[in-house]
Amino acid sequence: MAAVLSCNRNGKAKGKGLSYYHNPGTEPLQMKTIGQVLDEAAEKCPNQEAVISHCEKRTITFQEAKEQAEQLGAGFLKLGLRPGDRIALIGVNTIHWYTTALACAKAGIIIVMLNPAYQASEIEYALKKVGAKAVVSDHKFKTQNFPAILMSLANGMISAPHGQPLSCPELPDLFYVIVATEENLPGCYRLQDIMTLSNEIETIRDIQEKVQPDDPYCIQFSSGTTGSPKGAVLSHFALVNCSYYLGKRIGIQETPLTLCLPVPLFHIFGTSAGVILALSYQITMVFPAPIFSKEFLIDSLQIYKTDIIFGTPTMFLDLYKELDSLLPKSPKLQESCARVKIIGTGGSHITPDLIKKLSKVLPNGDFVGALGMTEAGAACFLSSRNDKLEDKYNTVGRVIDHLEVKVVDGDGRMVPFGTPGEVWYRSYSNLLEYWSDERMTKEAKTKSGWFKSGDIIVLREDGYASIKGRIKHMIIRGGENIFPIEIENFLQTHPDILEAEVYGVEDKRLGEEIAASIKLKPLSNLTEANIKEYCKGKIAHFKIPKYVRFVDNFPLTATRKVQKFLLKETHEKELNEHK
Repeated sequence: MAAVLSCNRNGKAKGKGLSYYHNPGTEPLQMKTIGQVLDEAAEKCPNQEAVISHCEKRTITFQEAKEQAEQLGAGFLKLGLRPGDRIALIGVNTIHWYTTALACAKAGIIIVMLNPAYQASEIEYALKKVGAKAVVSDHKFKTQNFPAILMSLANGMISAPHGQPLSCPELPDLFYVIVATEENLPGCYRLQDIMTLSNEIETIRDIQEKVQPDDPYCIQFSSGTTGSPKGAVLSHFALVNCSYYLGKRIGIQETPLTLCLPVPLFHIFGTSAGVILALSYQITMVFPAPIFSKEFLIDSLQIYKTDIIFGTPTMFLDLYKELDSLLPKSPKLQESCARVKIIGTGGSHITPDLIKKLSKVLPNGDFVGALGMTEAGAACFLSSRNDKLEDKYNTVGRVIDHLEVKVVDGDGRMVPFGTPGEVWYRSYSNLLEYWSDERMTKEAKTKSGWFKSGDIIVLREDGYASIKGRIKHMIIRGGENIFPIEIENFLQTHPDILEAEVYGVEDKRLGEEIAASIKLKPLSNLTEANIKEYCKGKIAHFKIPKYVRFVDNFPLTATRKVQKFLLKETHEKELNEHK
């Protein structure tokens, strides 16, 4: 006979001590769109700086953000885009990235956030997967030339007149490439021209009234074990509420505050805990640099009187090392670091040792950590500033408001509290679907609305949890989620590689580094350097294996499955012996 499950007032399962917890919250969810949250911020604090972009030497107020989002949104509509169309946004942290994301929210256009480290094949896959009708991109960053990459994918771009819709059989859905540049590039529009294309602001305001909170706002790609990235579709409702309750849990009350945000905006961390959180609480965001730079982060701390810093554990480790050497020599920097009130981290597990180190260089900063994911919300578990130090060291915090969690075994049955298992989430913040992938959506979401996270946790009766790892073989390198099968599939395109197995090995700075065991074809003279060179420019730089070893055979189970954990253990042992 099946056990009858009931819950006490705190939301935990009672009677059988099963790992279920529901935090009902103390106030209702907000039925709002991101455009409406922007309007409220502009009304409450019109002249307050919304964003300070340190490297660009530019600022934008909340009122200017609203006006520019409406102008750009109206330009998109004038160009020929319509609500529900997809715009792929490729770029680093800039004000034009910020205003483009808000313009899409106003116009009901679904924004597809792409990693600017993507190479041509990865961009092509994403554009085709979502049927992107337009791309908005930076011009150049480091070795990346985004219009040139797009031209390599769509041959017709090079001969297309400037500012004309494309017609390229290679990317049949793509009509508009819009670049943040002053140059007139073949087949491209300039973003500044789209900004002034239409004065029909009432049109965008009419559309804003029709955008529903449950409508999709963005698609964020999350790699999967099939080897192809999956496009997680997130709603306005999910992101607005996730951001609001994140701010509430960490105790944001006083205003104005300044948030230093070195994490990438295209990531769920930067979107939810950055852009939308700052709108919800009228916080001034500081972008220290286009991508993470400890030097620019420290400059920003001193110049902009930072109250809050968000970052990954890897970022904070780099920051600590720099501050530890600089602080004794700089009273001004000491004063700036003492001002920081909140230190927030996510993306991967942070060690107690690093928390202790941060408390030395940021002495008045309360640490808050989180466990979340693209598909289920930036923060599913979140600590608070008032948590016990022991809980900050050993847990990822408590279940966030309005979220249900349960921990299950391999058969999907709940395990007792204190027992490791896979955590499932049911809440407003779950993804709507994986774009154009009904099979993967059904595999990830149950009929009763639970999302299967793949994270292994131990849940306590008070709703706090400790993270134990991943069920599958995801590598978390400096907060970046990487799945080995993508890299394995690519490596095996090399004519001399017979088989490749990729896994993470321990790394003190990044948490994990990418390693590969490779079986070569007979008579091959391929070297580690050859393999790394083969990867350059073909896959994102963070996916290139740092460590490569060559093997004659792989350890196998009785059913001929590769025992990847044995490869990992052997490789780590070899690396430690050579230190």
